Amino acid sequence: MSTSEDGRRQTRLSKGQRRINTILERIPGAREQLLVAIGEFAPDFDLNAFVAAAESPDAKERNRVAVIERECEVLLNWCSELAARLLSEGQRLGMVEKTSGYPWKRLATLGVISERSANRLQEAMEMRDDLGHAYPPANWRALHEGVETLLDELDRYIDRTARWATERGILADDS
Repeated sequence: MSTSEDGRRQTRLSKGQRRINTILERIPGAREQLLVAIGEFAPDFDLNAFVAAAESPDAKERNRVAVIERECEVLLNWCSELAARLLSEGQRLGMVEKTSGYPWKRLATLGVISERSANRLQEAMEMRDDLGHAYPPANWRALHEGVETLLDELDRYIDRTARWATERGILADDS
């Protein structure tokens, strides 16, 4: 325990809590970068323009897609790690029972996120795994769909997990 400049007692954050806070701090920047990258395929993240760029012989065009693929991967990794670390920290603090299963499914079982969100995030992660193994994207449409799914779920996911973690005392309330 330490004391802040205004005399309030502060509890030292655990390594898990510090990592959770770091993830929560970095997600907005990565989200913004992904939104800027998909803006290159305006209006509305045009699927045909995206596929044409992905299959283009021009490296600059393919790089436009590579940025989207990378930022999608980063965000999915952080969302997955966030779920795992929240559950682990909850277990450490005695707020969550240790069970097996995918972290998103466990969050859905706890009522933190919906079963639909858990399934959609897991599907997006599996798409990311396929791309990460350098399988030729049988279909760049899968990446396009994964990005749309991630962006559709991201804000709600972060809001719900952060609120749940704060309510359970897994994360300190900043107010």
